Amino acid sequence: MLLAAVTLLVTTCGPTVSQSGDEPPESGVSAPAPQPPPDPEPLPAPEPEPAPEPEPEPEPEPEPAPDPYDQTIRGAWVHLFDDALKTRAGIVAVVDELAAADANTIVAQVARRYDAYYRSELLPRTPDPDLDGDLDVLAELIRAAHARDMEVHAWLAVAPTWHHVYDDLPRPDRWLPPAHGHTAPEDQRWVSRTIDGEWSEYLDPALPQVGDYLTAIVAEIATTYPVDGIHLDYVRYASERHGYHPDALARYRHDTGVTGTPAPTDRAWSDWRRDRTAELVRRVATTLDGIDSDITLSTAVIAWGEGPGGPSTSGFEATRSYREALQDWPAWAEEGIVDVVMPMVYFREADAQQRAWFAQWTDFQRTLAGRVDAKIVPGVGGWLNAPGHSLDQTLRSMGVGDGAMMYSYQQPTADESRDVWSQLADARWGFDG
Repeated sequence: MLLAAVTLLVTTCGPTVSQSGDEPPESGVSAPAPQPPPDPEPLPAPEPEPAPEPEPEPEPEPEPAPDPYDQTIRGAWVHLFDDALKTRAGIVAVVDELAAADANTIVAQVARRYDAYYRSELLPRTPDPDLDGDLDVLAELIRAAHARDMEVHAWLAVAPTWHHVYDDLPRPDRWLPPAHGHTAPEDQRWVSRTIDGEWSEYLDPALPQVGDYLTAIVAEIATTYPVDGIHLDYVRYASERHGYHPDALARYRHDTGVTGTPAPTDRAWSDWRRDRTAELVRRVATTLDGIDSDITLSTAVIAWGEGPGGPSTSGFEATRSYREALQDWPAWAEEGIVDVVMPMVYFREADAQQRAWFAQWTDFQRTLAGRVDAKIVPGVGGWLNAPGHSLDQTLRSMGVGDGAMMYSYQQPTADESRDVWSQLADARWGFDG
């Protein structure tokens, strides 16, 4: 019985297999479809990697502080009354010697008496027979000097219209001296006249034509050449007895309402003439500012005789510079119409009186430099002094304001010796900053 129960259980619970052993036929009722496996649980998103900290930018190297010595003006006037600038080789020699002297500024004459040593549409080419062919002195000098990191200032002598070197030279067309100088027809003259009626070889600063011509020349140079500066010389009257051109007198009477002819020492008349020299400088400054404000305007100015603070000169207004040359150059510096003033302190150190004058002007310049933005750069008269005195005056001048200049490159000492240039380099021109 037990066997029967087991048999029944087996036959009812196990699959039916045919006698042949084949799979049983499908029944009419479908078996439940197999269920797909459940979706796997999504994996958690990986935590984002933290962004790397940016590398800190390296601190820029601080700019080295400029050496105050490099800010000083150290140089020489180079004139055109010898052959130093009249050949390419000569120009290279000038630049090489001044570079070796540790100079950084060349004030180079580019016209002697309104005759151009450069390419000009306004001034005629110089008749100078010593000039090498078609040499453009200004262009060649700029090229050579800039290659040595030196500045070039184009030097113009404003007032003088004549020099004896022209006596036997041909007169070029369009040349100012015969057209408007002391030999021109009177109604064409731009030169001044004395109270005694004698015509001068100096242009009259009060004539508008003079200012027009000067500013046109400056504009041409500044727009044609990459000059670093314009240098004005002789912006003055020949003496307090000059200024009596008929048109100048007419202008004075119109401006002031004065009638008659003033005396040379008349205060109002002298003030008015000083205003005319300042007006010339101001017009040039305005012209340059309209072209390129980076072009330096410098002026060579008068320091005649006893300086301010001397026994008989209580102040600048008592000096010959103010009274006779009618040049109030401290006022130019105070007004800011010039960037650099170069007082020509040309005195013999071996002469006790002149040595005292040099000291007086030195003290005055030092005081002025302390109260104006313009640079004050004394100019030493090397040609008047023995080598040791020329060196000593230059070294002392460096401590006055903003540099020192030598007149001239050609004759830095009375005996024309040249060791002073290397001595200046060795002494850093007296700079002790």
